[in-house]
Amino acid sequence: MEFVTDPSQKSSRFTGTFQPLNIPDYRRLLASNTLWWQAMWIEMIVVGWLVLELTDSPFQIALVGFYRSIPLLIWGFISGPAIDHLGRRRIMLISQSINFGTSSVIAVLLWTDNLAFWHLCLAAFLMGTTWSFDWPARRSYLPDLVGKTRTVDAMILENATSIVSRIAGPFLGGRLIHDLGPAGTYVVLACLSGVALLVLTRLSRLPIQQPASQGNPFKAVLEGLRYVRHNEPIFGSFLITIFMNYLTFSYMTLLPVFARDILDQGPVGLGYLGMGNGIGAVIGMIVINTLRGRVPNGLMFGVGAVVQSISLFAFSHSTSFWLSFGLLVCSGLGQAAFSVMQSSIVLTNSSDEMRSRAMGSIVLGIGAGPPGRLQIGALAEHFGAPFALGSHTLTCAILCLVTTALLRNFRRTCEPP
Repeated sequence: MEFVTDPSQKSSRFTGTFQPLNIPDYRRLLASNTLWWQAMWIEMIVVGWLVLELTDSPFQIALVGFYRSIPLLIWGFISGPAIDHLGRRRIMLISQSINFGTSSVIAVLLWTDNLAFWHLCLAAFLMGTTWSFDWPARRSYLPDLVGKTRTVDAMILENATSIVSRIAGPFLGGRLIHDLGPAGTYVVLACLSGVALLVLTRLSRLPIQQPASQGNPFKAVLEGLRYVRHNEPIFGSFLITIFMNYLTFSYMTLLPVFARDILDQGPVGLGYLGMGNGIGAVIGMIVINTLRGRVPNGLMFGVGAVVQSISLFAFSHSTSFWLSFGLLVCSGLGQAAFSVMQSSIVLTNSSDEMRSRAMGSIVLGIGAGPPGRLQIGALAEHFGAPFALGSHTLTCAILCLVTTALLRNFRRTCEPP
């Protein structure tokens, strides 16, 4: 059963890929998500630079990344059943309230000159905890609003806004650090989180769909894992999500090190590097929309993961700022395919009653990031950032290529008619 918003609330101003924008609740969710992504990308830049300035240690930067991502591994098992029990709207409101409070507290600590390294670690853990529930709730909410037949369109629009944020966020993060300092940057973050929270409060209250096994959370978790294992399209997405988060996405942890120590850049240069991936993702979105219906979603997902990993492998060997920027643009081409198709494959191949738990499995896959961040930080500390990133990304490219080749049903999965 799908809880699609009442058609009487729809206008008909938008057609084609933009048709989900006719639904007021989808527009509200999209606006909140845009602010949410913007705050996340700004925070990643400011935290990385702040920790590097405080500790001068790649491993300490990786440690903060570990604290941010370890909740995904801890809570990934139960996030799906929790979302089913409490409702997607309530989970989003609780999570966004915690984000707002955390950014506000860090801003106060910076303004009063009382910030310690452990404060950033605790804040990272809280932000990671909210993300482990908030992200699958936001994604699994989409079919409720637009229906399964428009889920890929909704995901394309959602990813378009996240890509704009991926461009603007790092640039603004670098400029805000340079112009306002870390304290002023965190005030901006708190404001963004507060506005996103206000927008979420305007979402309609949809019925909470309770699966038959909801009374036993452990049974719900096991059913979700079994469901993923026997659904090859979702299982392939799950495996590649693990590989990418463990090996490739840890590059963001080392980006401040590459910017300052290898490319001789300050916070503004770091912001430009962060923009590169987003610019490539914009181009990638255009390519994806052109290829839709002609190339299977699973194939685009797997190839996108390989392209991003190979681009970052080349980036790890670059000592030229503009060449590095160009390679990050290339990595964004692959990430666009990964980002759109990851959730689209899960949402369109899962039943309504298993949707939240299937998305919870993706959170669990994303939870592979913590050990990856610790590992890349330790490798960078002992052997240098280029070796650490190069060894990670090359291994990931091989694993993603093999997975895509071996899982035939995953590779051939397409959009629903």
